[in-house]
Amino acid sequence: MKRDQAIQIHAKALAAVESLISILEVMKDTVAPEEFEKLKKGVGLSIGAIEMHINAPLHQQFPDLES
Repeated sequence: MKRDQAIQIHAKALAAVESLISILEVMKDTVAPEEFEKLKKGVGLSIGAIEMHINAPLHQQFPDLES
């Protein structure tokens, strides 16, 4: 992978994480606590997958992108 591609992918992965977090902010006060916990778990699993399968490999190849 080329560095410019890695930079673009990293930015999109971070934007995806921010979007997922924003779902929690929108839904926090609009659903029952049990439903919010399920949503929170789904968002957390999704963020974890992005971190493990996209960001971690990028950081191995381009460690400076981590900061």
